[in-house]
Amino acid sequence: MVYYLKKLGHQELGSIQVKGDKPSRGRYIYISKDNRVLSFFPPLSRYVKNDSSLLPIIPLYNGNPNKIYCNYIYHNDKYNGSTAASPRDEYRIYSNNALEMDQVFFEANDILVMKKLLINQGEENQTVYFLDRVTKLDSHYNALEMIIKSSDVSRNHAIYNHPIIEVEKKIKSLTYTSFEPVVDSSVTTKIQKSDTQVSELFNATSFRDFTMVAYSNTCAVTGTSIGYNKFFNLEAAHIMPKSHGGTFLPSNGMALSRDIHWAFDKGFFTLNNDLTIRVHPKIESDFLRSFQGKQIRIPDENFFKPSIESIIYHNEYVYGLFLTSGRL
Repeated sequence: MVYYLKKLGHQELGSIQVKGDKPSRGRYIYISKDNRVLSFFPPLSRYVKNDSSLLPIIPLYNGNPNKIYCNYIYHNDKYNGSTAASPRDEYRIYSNNALEMDQVFFEANDILVMKKLLINQGEENQTVYFLDRVTKLDSHYNALEMIIKSSDVSRNHAIYNHPIIEVEKKIKSLTYTSFEPVVDSSVTTKIQKSDTQVSELFNATSFRDFTMVAYSNTCAVTGTSIGYNKFFNLEAAHIMPKSHGGTFLPSNGMALSRDIHWAFDKGFFTLNNDLTIRVHPKIESDFLRSFQGKQIRIPDENFFKPSIESIIYHNEYVYGLFLTSGRL
């Protein structure tokens, strides 16, 4: 049982001078370079400029917590040819509107407590980071502050190996399979500016999460879904199949209902370059043919829009595949 404790500073929260003012710069959580702290987070390379990762964070201070993706970036100009007098060498987790509930939520001297946990997320496990915010009004603030002050990690940081009861109670009250993914627009903006190979940022779980966000939990073809609470009859479909070398990039995905996904994978229909639907002429399904020539739902952000390269591949190698398959 390991926790990372961080006491927030004035500068990393945008240097707000008067409570209620807007921050003068971006808000982030400064991460210690102590090896014990760095091992708590995904490894980042010194030699990939501004190497980054996506952290799925579940805030415990929210009454209805979602899984909020945040950028974790190693600003490493010091090792990548910078000629500045003081080149950067620091790790940051960037805050965003979703993490702070569309307000200036974190304040200087707040203590953030993070716990890393491997949880089941549908078809596979995922490492997530539970995050709690503790203020001076909370009864256990002084105890956590003493842990930080006595820590040999670095100023305002601590790694703690004993149960924090208040945090554990909040985690145990949650249902791990019901976290709805949230992707703030600032997250995709930073991804596109990253020097990290973008395809390396995603795995099967984050691919599904980002795809569901892109299509607002509705089928790209039918525009509908069947759901209860946070469960939907949707799947993240690869346009260029994973078995053919397709990536987990969200632009290689669409949210499709299960029957539509099956038909797409078998080549019953494909997409044209203008994102209209082309149903194979040998398909006799009136339901499927009702979508002939119609445009799919197109995500608002360019980052999520279907890749033309993936569509061309589906046209050439998947469309009509059912004609040559021994069994469907």
